[in-house]
Amino acid sequence: MGRLQDLPDGHGWLVEIEGQEIALFRRGERVHALDNVCPHRGAALAFGDVRGEVVYCPLHAWPFQLATGACPEFPEASVRTFPVHVGEGGDLELEL
Repeated sequence: MGRLQDLPDGHGWLVEIEGQEIALFRRGERVHALDNVCPHRGAALAFGDVRGEVVYCPLHAWPFQLATGACPEFPEASVRTFPVHVGEGGDLELEL
């Protein structure tokens, strides 16, 4: 899937695994994985603005917590998250 060193800190990275689009976000040594599709209008969260521990949808700026996928302003619009592990040598391992 990739390596920690290849993922820019503070920016989204889009990957497709088993036909599913996943948005990856690196914050320091941690990596968060969220469903890439914003439930509001279907925009790609991987291209959203990352501020702190929140990604803002690029279309209407809905906020999603990187760690939980929660949308504080619209709780019913939360997105699914996936566990990411950083293996030896910085290899990223995602659990679907």
